[in-house]
Amino acid sequence: GGFVIDNRIYSGFNFAGGELGHMVIQVGGRLCGCGRRGCWEAYSSATALINMTNEKILMCRNYGKPTRLTDCLDPEGHVSGRTAFDAMKLGDEEARDVVNEYVMYLANGIASIINIFQPEVLSIGGGISGEGEALLELVEPLVRRQQYGPGLVPLTRLCIAELGNNAGIIGAANL
Repeated sequence: GGFVIDNRIYSGFNFAGGELGHMVIQVGGRLCGCGRRGCWEAYSSATALINMTNEKILMCRNYGKPTRLTDCLDPEGHVSGRTAFDAMKLGDEEARDVVNEYVMYLANGIASIINIFQPEVLSIGGGISGEGEALLELVEPLVRRQQYGPGLVPLTRLCIAELGNNAGIIGAANL
């Protein structure tokens, strides 16, 4: 994550600012790649969605529950960030549970960022941003319920990053 203030990328006094994914949303929660537990990234990144999907597939196998999640694996037979969304589009309830959990955490973090910074625009990037408007349709109502000042202040515009999952690479190259 990152943010822009007065047309400049904010990086903090030590050039490490903007690590929005490492705000803790669940004390003692899932282990994050940074070593902490409960970071937003551990719940709302593509890796988090893949982990949630794998856990649901295992649970379905263990309890003999039918699911279309295994029908939507990538060409190599692995879970991807698309697996749960694709199975949900096929009407799979187990996949819908995974997507709803993922979106709940994503919206929680987005609402927190909005409540702290009150940005004019919040752009969602990363691998799952490829779901486009379908992702926004799921996230936005949850964000609006959690954000400070609805009806009192102008609302932050939510959008999908135009550069999608390539935003970080292109931004780094431009710097």
